[in-house]
Amino acid sequence: MIWRPWIEWFSLLLIMGFGGYTMWVIKNEKKIYLENAREIHFKLFKLFVPSWWGDVATESSNELCFKRVDTRYDWEARFQWNEQGNKKDLIELFKDHIHDRKILFDEETSIIYNPSDFKTGPIISSGRFEIVRLEGTATADRQDRLYYDAFLIREKKTGAFLYAESRSSVLNGLVEGPYFEEVMLRLDLLIT
Repeated sequence: MIWRPWIEWFSLLLIMGFGGYTMWVIKNEKKIYLENAREIHFKLFKLFVPSWWGDVATESSNELCFKRVDTRYDWEARFQWNEQGNKKDLIELFKDHIHDRKILFDEETSIIYNPSDFKTGPIISSGRFEIVRLEGTATADRQDRLYYDAFLIREKKTGAFLYAESRSSVLNGLVEGPYFEEVMLRLDLLIT
């Protein structure tokens, strides 16, 4: 009976230690991502993706797909290049892509970033591209809840564009969403 309080205290300290270690790992993940990022060349762009993103085979040379290789997270990122080009209004083109995926965003939890929100970075400062972004919780196919983050980056001269999306369950979007955002914000031009 005298050992029981010691075992309970030891268990509590062990749980608190594990919690502290978990917080430390989460705090240092961004640093680890930057140190170990893989450079991927895709069409006109250099992407710096986390080392734990695994490549998934696609049927097209105009598409890249990534999933987590170290966990069973319900998450994937896709990058699709459209060479045909489209001179339609950027926001309308973006809406068409979201509509094609049958995604309906929650108004209260979604953020629309306008082209004027992206003033810095090599993509916009080059003057060759325009960009729009939308992120938030949504419903796909009228039944699946998800966290969705998408960018459309269009070359002004040709109208060719990159559509990049991160799709996951709501909770997993909080885990991988910041890394997808970081990949997109660090996107660089392959050819200047």
